[in-house]
Amino acid sequence: MGGVMGCVGKGGTTVVTLPSTPAATPDSSGNPRNKVALRPGRSLMDWVRLGHSGVDLTGTGGKLVDVTPQQLAKHNKRGDLWMSLRGKVYNVTAYLEFHPGGEDELMRGAGIDATTLFNEVHKWVNFETMLQKCLVGQLVEARPFFHKPSFLPLPKALKPNNNNNKKSDSSASKTLVVPSPSRAPVASPETSISAPSPDPVSTPATSPWPLAPAQLPTPKYDWFQNDTHLTLAIYTRWSEVTPGHVVVVRRATQDIKVVCYIQNMTYTLHVTLNKPVREGCEVRAGKAGKVEVVLGKLQAGQRWSSLGKTLEGHGQYIKTRDREPEYVRCRVKKKENLTHDTRLMLVEVPSDTLLPVPMGYHVYIRLPGGENVARPYTPVGPGLKQESEEEEKEELGRRVHLLVKIYPDGALTPGLDELEMESEVEVSLPEGTFTQDRVTAATTITHTLVLLAAGTGITPMIRLTLAALNNKRKVLFILFNKTEEDIPWRKELSTLMEQHSSLLTVIHVLSQPAEGWPGETGRVREELLEKYVPRPSSQQPLYLCVCGPTPFTKLTLSLLREVGHSEVACHAFQS
Repeated sequence: MGGVMGCVGKGGTTVVTLPSTPAATPDSSGNPRNKVALRPGRSLMDWVRLGHSGVDLTGTGGKLVDVTPQQLAKHNKRGDLWMSLRGKVYNVTAYLEFHPGGEDELMRGAGIDATTLFNEVHKWVNFETMLQKCLVGQLVEARPFFHKPSFLPLPKALKPNNNNNKKSDSSASKTLVVPSPSRAPVASPETSISAPSPDPVSTPATSPWPLAPAQLPTPKYDWFQNDTHLTLAIYTRWSEVTPGHVVVVRRATQDIKVVCYIQNMTYTLHVTLNKPVREGCEVRAGKAGKVEVVLGKLQAGQRWSSLGKTLEGHGQYIKTRDREPEYVRCRVKKKENLTHDTRLMLVEVPSDTLLPVPMGYHVYIRLPGGENVARPYTPVGPGLKQESEEEEKEELGRRVHLLVKIYPDGALTPGLDELEMESEVEVSLPEGTFTQDRVTAATTITHTLVLLAAGTGITPMIRLTLAALNNKRKVLFILFNKTEEDIPWRKELSTLMEQHSSLLTVIHVLSQPAEGWPGETGRVREELLEKYVPRPSSQQPLYLCVCGPTPFTKLTLSLLREVGHSEVACHAFQS
């Protein structure tokens, strides 16, 4: 869904639209900017002016009310359109005509909790600011409107069976921000963009692919000290945790936040330390899932009586996708041209911060002061070459490499393109659903890793390709672009294919080829997939990853299902 704007409907109610992506013809070029032409007087500034005009955009006279899902569902049409986002209900009637993604796209969230739809397309958009004049109230749990008194007889079919149900649980299920150790949240399968099908593809019990991350208890923490150092210890109980799953953010000499990425969850330790510590830190991770963050005491020899005071978000253990974007101010250190309209940008994080990005995860980028405009980017690494262990350790958490496609009329990328060296840019903490189970499936368990990418959808595939080749896995990389000039790293891909001739195959498909192009042409289609992608086999399992504009991704997943590939063997990255 896209940016926010509006118009007043009948009866004083208002129509408002959330940012979204309109249904579009699948495009293999990698251009995700699916917008619709708005009528004159429907720009973002027009929406801002409408919000300050004194017109009641809430339809409730400005009074905040509690709204149940049943009540929300009644406001599901043009002229009377409400939706819920992150627990709040908005009257978006007036915004319909202002929505950059079109009215039909906004109507997908009519009368429902549209948080998941919103997050799939533009989680980074600051909708609370843009829709603040449309706030109706909070979305609350539904309550039965009538309870039968206990002294009235129950129908025979509803009478309790005292033998089988001696206890009844009348408490409503709730999401705990900080779950207790005895009631750790149950992990559920990650949602992904998938094409609808009449029947789900069955998966054999012996399937090597992860159905859901293993359930883990809530982490615990402790601290230790000697005369010179302070150690924060977090017990994640996840045996595969590495320093690459641990973000450390220092806002001041005594304010420290540690965020551990544990499968599809994040755990946060956030404290103001009792005394100042030195700049920098060391992160260690043990096989039993213990994470240590080692800090140097500013005053050696002093014994601390306590660690300090906890701050907002401390102890939070939630799904990664539910975290609010949090930004770190970084500096641009290098830019180079990859194609006529794409740049490779090197960003360095502050010296007192460690910002590693797990494989397949993305970060949001925005310019300082541009809180309402941010876009997701998947870091690509320094290039198409294997780093040594020393280089990887030095790089980890200190630098972020981004492939940025410049759109002349874009809200963000022209500004990124104009940044000088040492300019500041804001980078969010990592987000994503490509858990370690999926990384293992794609780079270790699989016989062949199949990658289908359109345009800048190449970004999550770079690190996956190198990791799979390092593990001697076969990789089939089918890359869709408009023209030869649009192919990033074309020479480097050719060189990599020569170096790994028995493992790596790269197929380029152009939708607007020049005369004489010897390769594949057109767009993603069943005939093309049948020609290159092997059939599913239990003896030689395939894992497939797809990334590109949403229409491309949905069509590709649908075609893969039609030729027999199971959903659990496919992963769709956010474009």
